[in-house]
Amino acid sequence: MKKDITPYNDQGEAHGYWEYYYSNGQLEYKGNFVNDKEHGYWEWYWYNGQLWSKRNYVNGKRHGYWEEYWDNGQLKEKTYYI
Repeated sequence: MKKDITPYNDQGEAHGYWEYYYSNGQLEYKGNFVNDKEHGYWEWYWYNGQLWSKRNYVNGKRHGYWEEYWDNGQLKEKTYYI
């Protein structure tokens, strides 16, 4: 089983690159935190390993294009956030 990557800063806040895995070893999500807020590009995956979502954040807020996919890999929806 793969080990989660979950770094924290001196204040105990999520900070840096994170990876989190399902119990079956498949990657659940990966992305960056800056002082406990999502920041930059993130990817989320279904339990079967298929891509579920692509997201972008700026200081914890939705920003830019977000895409969501069905568990078979087909695009479900695409949304743009300002």
